[in-house]
Amino acid sequence: MNARSIRNRLLRVEREIQPPDDVGFTLEELCRSMWREDKRKFLEMAKGTSFNLFARQFEFEDAEHDRQMRRQK
Repeated sequence: MNARSIRNRLLRVEREIQPPDDVGFTLEELCRSMWREDKRKFLEMAKGTSFNLFARQFEFEDAEHDRQMRRQK
């Protein structure tokens, strides 16, 4: 996926989740939204790009959350 495609996808996500009051988003917030929407698509998009750093971070956070949920049971 090229940079133009990534940019267009991020703009589409931004339009979908745009909050009231015309507040901006960080790149991490947009990527996290895409991650929640479809992890597989995000991982495919992130291959070979710096977005892969976000993917690793989100995977780690999800695993940590799962561990915490198991401990609470």
